[in-house]
Amino acid sequence: MHSIYAPQFTLTPRLLSGIAAIERTAWLIEHMLLMPKHEAWIQREVAVKRAAGTTAIEGVGLPEREVAALQAKGAGIGETEAEQANINALRAYGFIDYLSSQDDVPIDELAIREMNRQFLLGAADVLTPGAYRRGQNTINDFMPPNQGDVPSLMRGFGLWLREPDNSVNPVILAGLAHLHLVAVHPFWDGNGRTARGLAALIIQRSPISCKNLLSLDSVFAANRDGYVAAIEQTLGSAFSNTYDATPWLEFFVRGVKTATDLLEHELTDWHRTMAKFQAQVRNLGLKQRQIDALAFASRARILTRREYMEIADVKELTATRDLADLVQRRLLVAQGQTRNRTYTWNAG
Repeated sequence: MHSIYAPQFTLTPRLLSGIAAIERTAWLIEHMLLMPKHEAWIQREVAVKRAAGTTAIEGVGLPEREVAALQAKGAGIGETEAEQANINALRAYGFIDYLSSQDDVPIDELAIREMNRQFLLGAADVLTPGAYRRGQNTINDFMPPNQGDVPSLMRGFGLWLREPDNSVNPVILAGLAHLHLVAVHPFWDGNGRTARGLAALIIQRSPISCKNLLSLDSVFAANRDGYVAAIEQTLGSAFSNTYDATPWLEFFVRGVKTATDLLEHELTDWHRTMAKFQAQVRNLGLKQRQIDALAFASRARILTRREYMEIADVKELTATRDLADLVQRRLLVAQGQTRNRTYTWNAG
């Protein structure tokens, strides 16, 4: 059980054509010109999609607008299980994005365990976030390996992750890593979220990173039944070191292709939207920081004083004055009282 993971799969014509299409779209995305501040805003939107998607798959999802509100407030503790799961997912994907830029930090067991801990912060101690399970668990009708085999299986998996086969396309590597982590199911909880985070990390460390703006989670959440069925069909009824990963990989590659296609359309739409927006506010005599905040609010649906301070790089008093001016001009609509006040773009 301690041997290095040795995946079995066949590069079918469907996989090869899907990978080629992904690489073409990824190249276009990488060469799209985005202002750094706009890219940062889009990353915030993507963070919301990822959190809402990965928690929806696990049955603790929230609408994206509610996740965006949690993000805007910088919430650390949720009032409900779903709120906490989404706050954790936002934090976990922030950690994954950070790891994506740290090439000297290996993707291995330690990274996987920390991802799981981030996804389960605040969970009951019995779930042992970030620690391997010490008991048997099941996934619907699938039986993962005995708990006694988990440490050695994860060591072999970690070694494979540290020294991947560079002849294998990174999308395939990400799909294999996702599937095998689900197969081993090393934690009491959060295995699916951790597997999706691991797949994202592998893609983001690769030449097809798509500026770290892909959201596979939202794509899989939109087809949750197909996602679960592809995993179950591939793994069978019980863990085996010799399963054929091809059925799952064909599903996974289709999902990545869908995500890259959606991202290309969204970025193209972003350019059109920003050009139209700039034309709307060009002659209003606004400060550039106010224009930036309005542009952000037009996309994010909601703006807080805290976010304005970050976007405009100003102190609280200046932010308060600027926002009051935008409300007086009827460009923003204020809701709530004092520090809990939020602002929305008055598109009319």
